[in-house]
Amino acid sequence: MPAAYTAQQKSAIGEFTGVTQSDKSSAAKVLKQHGWNVAAAINGSLYTNLRKAKELCLQVYWSTSRAAYFGNSSGTPNPNRSSLNKIFDKYRDDATEEPDEINVEGTSALFEELQIGLEDVAALIYSEIVKSPSLGRITRQGFIDGWSDLSVDSLPKMKNCVLQRRSELGQDLNLFKNVYGHTFQIALEQRAKTLPLEMAVEFWKMLFTAPGYEWKGEHGTPWLEWWLEFQEAKRTKAVNKDLWKQTLNFAIKTVEDESLSFWSEESSWPSVIDEFVEWVKTEKRPNGGEGGEAMELA
Repeated sequence: MPAAYTAQQKSAIGEFTGVTQSDKSSAAKVLKQHGWNVAAAINGSLYTNLRKAKELCLQVYWSTSRAAYFGNSSGTPNPNRSSLNKIFDKYRDDATEEPDEINVEGTSALFEELQIGLEDVAALIYSEIVKSPSLGRITRQGFIDGWSDLSVDSLPKMKNCVLQRRSELGQDLNLFKNVYGHTFQIALEQRAKTLPLEMAVEFWKMLFTAPGYEWKGEHGTPWLEWWLEFQEAKRTKAVNKDLWKQTLNFAIKTVEDESLSFWSEESSWPSVIDEFVEWVKTEKRPNGGEGGEAMELA
């Protein structure tokens, strides 16, 4: 600190830096501007910082809002997003209380317009595209972002996109995995972590039959039929996320290898799947091989 400062000025600098955590050079500059009045200098410094923080918050707010509406940082309206906002507003149920949600009634009207059956796998495909948080519910952000990413901005284009994905669902495993995984999420009741078996069964029927991924063997093994029969016999009450996910992995394995040679007691499958394998061996293939040995196929 320069020796030119008086003892009183040095004391003022020390007090200012102790409060504001600024360096001594900056402190001296601010204090000079306020006639070495510590209180006035501190208040002036805090006001300046608060003003700068407010300006920064406003910049972030408007930048975020602009990006959300325009879909870019140039300030030029994104025609896709503008059109999608209009479509969304047409089907939302309550423009006053829930301006950014389409609920069951609005979703039903939207699907009817698109000629998508509520009990068809196409409804699940649509829900995955817009990232529906639950059955029959669509948020504005999910709707706008989902369709914008696909450069879709009209109802006819939405219908064509869904129908195209529907036709590819049984062959495109990545597409199927996305739809299958999202289905568990939207089917859950609020705050629930498991699906009632009855509901899981209905979704398995939709997903594991054409035009979805058909869960049956090349030699005719009716895996889906056996799986549902086993669940009824076992009286499974609920399906958690892990069992839902591993059921798909198991289904893919069984389609690739009907003999079940991929399975062993040391495998890390859920216990329900282990029990299903034993059930298949005893109830459906009593004359088949043991353990991991290949079984005779008809």
